[in-house]
Amino acid sequence: MAAITALLPPPPGVTIDTGFPGAVHDSATPRAKRSPKEAYALVRRNVDHLKHLLQLGVTLSGPGGSHPVVWQFNFRGFDERLDPHAPESIAMLKAHGMDFARLREDGIDPGDFADEFMRSGLNHRRPRRGRGAPEPLTWVAFSGSYDFAYLARMLFRQGSKGLPQKLEDFGRRVEKFFGPWVLDAKYIAKTCRIEDGGLEKVANTLGVQRRAGVAHNAGSDSLLTADVMLAIVLQLEGPPNYDYKVREKHAGKIDGLV
Repeated sequence: MAAITALLPPPPGVTIDTGFPGAVHDSATPRAKRSPKEAYALVRRNVDHLKHLLQLGVTLSGPGGSHPVVWQFNFRGFDERLDPHAPESIAMLKAHGMDFARLREDGIDPGDFADEFMRSGLNHRRPRRGRGAPEPLTWVAFSGSYDFAYLARMLFRQGSKGLPQKLEDFGRRVEKFFGPWVLDAKYIAKTCRIEDGGLEKVANTLGVQRRAGVAHNAGSDSLLTADVMLAIVLQLEGPPNYDYKVREKHAGKIDGLV
């Protein structure tokens, strides 16, 4: 985490992706017809039931997506023999290289990680190097409702209390920690009529190739998401404005929750 703090670029951009045990609760309402409150209620129900974050991918990048640096954190705590999960999701993660036995033995303790993460500077109140007002981070995810929900649950030590019951309170919780510049690349691609689909489909539409790793590994997916976000911004604005107008228009809008 000290390395992440040292490498936070100006202006700082943080792209995340998570791995988790799937979803075991569904809704009778089709996804496309769910209201934001219905969608959040389903996210909350799944996250509070399944609890465990398995992987976190973090990509740091500088202006214009320059010089990305990627980490992947693997967590202990989940036991597929005991903990609720979606079997098809666990099978998919295994097929893409996740070793659950090793996670139980060698994974990072989530509580220890949360403490280090909070001290690392990865929050919107990180002070500028030297003097001046806090320099806000820009956080990016792709279809980020579960990403931010799982990460918020771990970092805020929700425990048995769980996530906030109301969508509005969840939004305030996300902004309190992650700050005002939270972007969802899927939401932007969809609303700007670039593409409405999964990460790989949007990447293919934009001509973005995976630079490292394999799909469904959080580190690799966070890097691909960062590259997709850059391609979206360049298509919508071009280099002179980079992401400022995109941030102002789409900040705080997480796909499915708006």
